[in-house]
Amino acid sequence: MIYNVAQLLKEGIGAERRYPVDGGLDRIDALNAEERPVSGQVHLVRTPEGILATGKVALGLRMRCRRCLELFDAQVTLSFEEEFRSGVDLLTGAAIPLPEDQEPELVIGEQHQLDLREALRQYAVMAAESEALCSPDCPGLCPQCGQNLNLGQCDCDTDTIDPRLGVLAGLLDEEPEASSMGRKTDDATT
Repeated sequence: MIYNVAQLLKEGIGAERRYPVDGGLDRIDALNAEERPVSGQVHLVRTPEGILATGKVALGLRMRCRRCLELFDAQVTLSFEEEFRSGVDLLTGAAIPLPEDQEPELVIGEQHQLDLREALRQYAVMAAESEALCSPDCPGLCPQCGQNLNLGQCDCDTDTIDPRLGVLAGLLDEEPEASSMGRKTDDATT
C-alpha cells in the first residue's frame, strides 16, 4: 500500500495510474489490533498540489454492535478520496513549504512514496463506528434491565407510558367515529 509516485509527479496535471491495493492494516483500533487483510483498487491522479488518491477497498473488521454491544465480524467496503502533497521538490530535493493544516500522513516524503496505510486506517476506524450493527433488525438491549433482546424477551413492563406523553396517549383512546364523522361533514360541505 506504498506506491512510488516519482514518475507521476514528473508528469502533467491529469496524468493518472491505477494500482491494486493488497496488504494488511494493523492497529486499527482496540478490537482490530492484529493485521487485517485489505484488497481493492486505487486510482492516482496528478493535481497541481500533488496526487489525488481515490478508490475502494474491502476489509474485514471486528466490531461491537452499537445496539446490543455484542462483538461480531463484518466485511466492509471503504471508499476513499484524499489528496497527498509532495513535501520535497522532485528535481532539487529542497523542502516544499506545506500549509499549516496539512496532515502529516498525507505528505509524500523525500523518497517520493505515497503511503495509503494511515489514511485507510482512519477510514476503517470511521466505518467500524458508523456501520457497527450486528444485523439491521437488531433489537438491542432492554432499556430497563439491560438484557440482550437478541437472546430473548425480558419480563420488563414495556407498556409504561412516559407521563409527559400521557396527553397523546389519551388521543388514541378517543372513539374513531368522532373523527370520521368530522370528515363526512367536511366532505358534505365541499
